[in-house]
Amino acid sequence: MNDLPVTITVAGHAEREYAPNRCTVALQVHADGATREQAADPVAVAIATVTGLVTELRERPDSPVKRWTFDQVRHTRYRPYNNEGKTLPWRYTSSASITVTFHEFDAVAAFVDRVSGIEAVTVSDLRWWITRKSRQRKLAEVRDLAVQNALDKAKGYTKSLGYNTFRAVAIADPSMLGLPTPPTPYPGGGPVLRSAMRTDMAPASAESGPTFALEPDRIGITADVEARFEAS
Repeated sequence: MNDLPVTITVAGHAEREYAPNRCTVALQVHADGATREQAADPVAVAIATVTGLVTELRERPDSPVKRWTFDQVRHTRYRPYNNEGKTLPWRYTSSASITVTFHEFDAVAAFVDRVSGIEAVTVSDLRWWITRKSRQRKLAEVRDLAVQNALDKAKGYTKSLGYNTFRAVAIADPSMLGLPTPPTPYPGGGPVLRSAMRTDMAPASAESGPTFALEPDRIGITADVEARFEAS
């Protein structure tokens, strides 16, 4: 057994996957035409229809919608060119953006199915995420695991020397204790969140509503720390 204390500086790493608790559905409303009315009218009808659907969901006692946003309608025009480079008559476009955030995922598929059938509406994105408070709690859990990983490393390095007492001298974010910063898949060396979404198609039914089910993948949270221990 070695009677002299030794200092070990190690990096700890941990990652865990968690279920998302929010889903934001992003909608794009767009139409164009030879006149301003041909572009604006379908967009106005689509916005009114979507707004009605969202309002219906929001007024439920157990509303699955946490919040929603509506960007103002934009009207533009442009002059296209033909193959010979000559200008053609004006074309008019109208567009708007709508986002709807759900905290009850059972309602997402039905909503996407309904809005997908509205003229001039496109579902541009489904973003599955974790709220800030929930993410901070989960990140704290992963950081604790990263510290434990660092301690396990220190014990592993000194196992053959017979040390059995370890005292933490310093715990720090990556690169703060002078260790080389490992390559990371995210900027700044902070925690990374990863998510994805699977769509499972189901047989069509006249009464069952949507013909698909949305199944979000779990979100990965990663943490890295540096630790210095004194073993004796």
